[in-house]
Amino acid sequence: MSSLPQSHRLYVSPRELQSANTSLTLREGEILACLAQGMSYKMIAAECGITFNTVQTHLKRIYMKLNVNSATEAILTGLRKGIISL
Repeated sequence: MSSLPQSHRLYVSPRELQSANTSLTLREGEILACLAQGMSYKMIAAECGITFNTVQTHLKRIYMKLNVNSATEAILTGLRKGIISL
């Protein structure tokens, strides 16, 4: 069993796994761009008018789609693929 509290474990449904190879949505691109600007999850939520938990969900899907494990990797991959620019 994982050492993380149950509320912090990530669950990926089979449907999410199937869509993992699709491109980022406009909202996901917006979230990634905000992350690249150095915004915290809380700041991104306020900027986009969504909840903190929704930001986490978007980022989980971004990480899956880009096949990365961290914000730094997501930003670098987004820059390399032309998804975001600074």
